[in-house]
Amino acid sequence: YPCNLSDFVGSNRVPLNLNWKPPSWGGETNVMGAIAAAVIDDIDLLLTGGRLHSTNKEILEQVYDETVQGGGDDNSALKAVLQHYGAVPEFHITNNLVDSSSTTEVRPVPDISTPTTPVPVQGYKAIVYLYMAGAADSFSMLAPKDGCSLRNQYEVVRGDISIPSNDLLPIDVSTSSNQQPCNNFGLHPSLVNIAQIYNANEGAWFANIGPLVEALNKEEFQAGSKPVPVALFAHNTQTHVTQSVFSQDSSTGGVLGRIGDAINAQEGEEIFDGYSISGTPKLLEGAPGVSRPADVITGSGVSSFNFLAEASEAKVLALASNIVTSIHGETFSNAMTNAIYRMNYLDGVLGESTLNEQACFDGLDSGIANQLEQVARIILKRDELEAKRDSFYTEIGGFDTHSDNGPVLTDLLSQIDDAVGCFRSEMDSQGIWGNVTIISASEFGRTLTSNGLGTDHAWGGNHFILGGSVRGGRIHGDFPSDLTDTGNLNIGRGRLIPTTPWEGAWTGLSEWFGVSNENMATVLPNIGNFEANIFAEEDLFG
Repeated sequence: YPCNLSDFVGSNRVPLNLNWKPPSWGGETNVMGAIAAAVIDDIDLLLTGGRLHSTNKEILEQVYDETVQGGGDDNSALKAVLQHYGAVPEFHITNNLVDSSSTTEVRPVPDISTPTTPVPVQGYKAIVYLYMAGAADSFSMLAPKDGCSLRNQYEVVRGDISIPSNDLLPIDVSTSSNQQPCNNFGLHPSLVNIAQIYNANEGAWFANIGPLVEALNKEEFQAGSKPVPVALFAHNTQTHVTQSVFSQDSSTGGVLGRIGDAINAQEGEEIFDGYSISGTPKLLEGAPGVSRPADVITGSGVSSFNFLAEASEAKVLALASNIVTSIHGETFSNAMTNAIYRMNYLDGVLGESTLNEQACFDGLDSGIANQLEQVARIILKRDELEAKRDSFYTEIGGFDTHSDNGPVLTDLLSQIDDAVGCFRSEMDSQGIWGNVTIISASEFGRTLTSNGLGTDHAWGGNHFILGGSVRGGRIHGDFPSDLTDTGNLNIGRGRLIPTTPWEGAWTGLSEWFGVSNENMATVLPNIGNFEANIFAEEDLFG
């Protein structure tokens, strides 16, 4: 527990001191002139069981002494040491950093530099994953219009959350991969730009897509005769399942992480880069030690140390400067070192770069717009970054609309549509739109029926794929032909069993990105379980 908690009430600061004083202070709460080595020994015993390596002890002693020499008292020096302790590798492991029979060697500085004269990258491609966290009501995103035999069912089943036919933005689905129940569909009225992209044959939809272990019908689900994804309808688990595309195991890595591992292995070099503009998602996780971890930045740009921590960067690097024998300590130190150098490198490359469509982004005020702006900046600098395959994770939350489906969904979809419109314009101006693909996703769909205020957790949903090379103007998969309770996909309250697995979308995406047929079963472990609605590159692109 922190001491002097009242000092922090109403502030955004986090107290960095423990309610503990080193025994070497002799019981005093703040003794002047304490010996740094004795204090570090006390902290070492408390936090790392006496396992601090001698070089790291010396570094922490320097932190203590430099704080006092700079005018701070011993209490301030103790805080400074504790601030650095999170970067001490011994704090994150349970064994000794270096075994007794070994010596350390200095870690080489990562070879990360910007080419003086960048060579234009040939064959560049990027996948942008747009995740709608909370479970989007995607049957309000894509819906039947008047003139469709399903329209009456849609209005009856959806009730107060039905989107009026005249409000839906019309799209032509007559060239769809599969025969749909009718040709008269429309998009949510907020999706103006996405409708334009679709009608320009640069966008398509996946109908009733969701996580599956294998193809499943209503009778099999009710009888429990076939496996289903773990923890259906649970946000956290289904987020992992959707992003891993391995429905029976939510602990495995992410599908884009596996794609990156496969492509790097095929090429014999690292040509794949992953970027998250929103946290550390499952999607970009590859096998440990195979490919470089994804870079994490924010909607404001590269997330560097704050002004207080910048002064500690040299000491943090020093704490990780030796190659050690503990595999866990070495993993931590190597990751810490690479992250700092990579962060500084990206900050230098991206800098204050201005986009061609900067005014478009500046006119928006949403998190997803800021994220797609950063994606556009990285793509703009693809030659300097020597990128060949880039993958991006973006996220917008708030879709768990149990009690406020209408206005909240309208606002969220408007934010997405505005951001996608600016992003598409920027990619066009860079001459790279044909090399970029956006795919949307959510952990599951929502019930067709209303609970009186909103909708609840369901299963299958509808999602879009956009890009200059996308074979657009079509719906992939099967939009349900019966939305009623007696429908062969409805397992209650309009929870629809998906007819297209996520493997159906990721097969063609993986092939377009460069994954070989030999590696497809590694990238998509369940691909052999499906025969229908698996879409190849030629189905999705052309």
